[in-house]
Amino acid sequence: MASKLTDEVLDASQDLPPTTELHRTARFPRRRTTPRKARTFVVATLTEWGETSRLDDMRLCASELVTNAVLHGTPAGRLVLVRVDSFADHLVIEVHDAGDEVPAQRAPEESDVDGRGLLIVSNTADRWGVKERKGPGKCVWAEFDRAGSRVAPESRDNGCEIGTA
Repeated sequence: MASKLTDEVLDASQDLPPTTELHRTARFPRRRTTPRKARTFVVATLTEWGETSRLDDMRLCASELVTNAVLHGTPAGRLVLVRVDSFADHLVIEVHDAGDEVPAQRAPEESDVDGRGLLIVSNTADRWGVKERKGPGKCVWAEFDRAGSRVAPESRDNGCEIGTA
């Protein structure tokens, strides 16, 4: 069943962990232009918040995660949800889609023309992972520490629990 959600920017404050300082969510259609629009959304959000120290890293990871969602995760007629969260010691980008396939980092051959997205995310973000969602699909997230705030991955729970995308 196709989602009836729009691509408007949403206030998802009821779905946030209590320690979230800032957040913004947007939904995008499954189109070739979606990665560019999602990058623009992430950059505009982070710039508005004054969070520019990891801007290039976050833009790159958002692009890779959304591209994967559009190409491999989002069924026809469904939307991709992108969420940006700012916490005291880190920033998070989440990409939600309604697909069942769980992404896995690959080791592409040198001559391969694709398959490097999660490798790029793994080498750029401080942590990344995949979580189940309420409703169909999954949430793929990338986390970025602020300077001097390295935290062990086990100490965080990025519980991607937003309704269906």
